[in-house]
Amino acid sequence: MIEALSERLATKIKQANPEQTASIPVMKFGLTIVFNFLIPIVISLILGAIFGKLLETALAAFLFSTLRMLSGGYHFTSPIPCMIAMIAIATIPPYLTLTPFWISAFTVCSLALVARLAPSNMRGYYKMPEKYYPLLKILSILLVGSNFFFASSVGALVFLLQAVSLLFQNKEV
Repeated sequence: MIEALSERLATKIKQANPEQTASIPVMKFGLTIVFNFLIPIVISLILGAIFGKLLETALAAFLFSTLRMLSGGYHFTSPIPCMIAMIAIATIPPYLTLTPFWISAFTVCSLALVARLAPSNMRGYYKMPEKYYPLLKILSILLVGSNFFFASSVGALVFLLQAVSLLFQNKEV
């Protein structure tokens, strides 16, 4: 569905300006990535707004996406499970309140996993040179560690969910 939409849109863009646009396959690829990111974010924000947790849902989506970008993690083989996971990770944690003990415990577990495993599953999925991987690890550690200051239930939950995704390895692509 998303690939068909991306191809139709890429074709229309190419027809509108054939001289100054990339090839249809290149535009289709880029549009598919954009749609795969935007659709679950928009759905999550709509659900957050409907149920009165818009800011918390936006925070969950932002923290998860940022840590995911920095630390990598498991990649589903198709976009639909990925979208469902993203929607669940952005919309469920705002409704769960952790005690200070569990916020700290989840943050410690997340920090340990990120410090040990990040970045994970990046080869073949990201074009970033490997020389930057140590910087990504440091930034991941700093982001997760910031939750000791903020003591956020949402942060503790989404960081733990993302950190657990580092445990699972994809086959190299």
